[in-house]
Amino acid sequence: MPKLLRASIVPAVALALLAAWVATQHGQFTVDVPLREDTFATNPYAVLVMVGYAAALGMARLRPTWAVVGTVLLVTLQLLFWPARFSQASWVGYLVLLPLPALVARSADPAHRRRLLAGVLAAAVGVGALLTVPTVSLSGRWGTVNGLPWGGRIASDIAVWVVVSVAAAALSWRIGARRPDTAPVPISPVTHHAAVATLSTREREIFRLLADGCSNADIARQAYISEATVKTHVGNILSKLGLGSRNEVIAFAYRNGLMAPEGAQ
Repeated sequence: MPKLLRASIVPAVALALLAAWVATQHGQFTVDVPLREDTFATNPYAVLVMVGYAAALGMARLRPTWAVVGTVLLVTLQLLFWPARFSQASWVGYLVLLPLPALVARSADPAHRRRLLAGVLAAAVGVGALLTVPTVSLSGRWGTVNGLPWGGRIASDIAVWVVVSVAAAALSWRIGARRPDTAPVPISPVTHHAAVATLSTREREIFRLLADGCSNADIARQAYISEATVKTHVGNILSKLGLGSRNEVIAFAYRNGLMAPEGAQ
């Protein structure tokens, strides 16, 4: 698949989901900030938040950190600023976030995954609250999903939906983390050389790709990390091995018999 086409798949899906959300809001849009009693009106602030969620999903594969930070900020905005909250019609917009944890888990640098997972789960808790807690619903009195005021079974509904939100985020993350594409690039017998053994697991992956003559863009695509992260890894590899250029990496690998013949197990 051409590189440009592959890179456009996730943004295209995000746009499609945004369009689907707009279709569900037929007749519900308003140009004014609605009164809190107008719980089915979708105002401009909510639209901007939804566009932000779609943008976060669109960049999740290439800029996973930005995607998670943006999502957390948008959820926080909805918690603190009531006009930005979704109505009882527009809350389905949260469904656009379901693929985001999988894309982040698939693309993030391993060194940042724990922090990104923490951000994903924190956002999920916020979404669960926004869906059910009366005081953080658009009306300020009724839960978006359950339509219940404080009292009665509202506490159990809040607990259930928070658990559902967190479980959905965790499952999505697990799916992304277990994708075959995230498996380390085969590096045997590279690890048998003392100098290369000083490299981290990720750096050995990048070393193997460098020795194969891959460009930074190719490495970023195959390892599902940003080109900026690739440059950092390349710099670390050159420093640890005492080499001065990518060509020296290739020469070093073949001179020391570190590259298995093509097709070798």
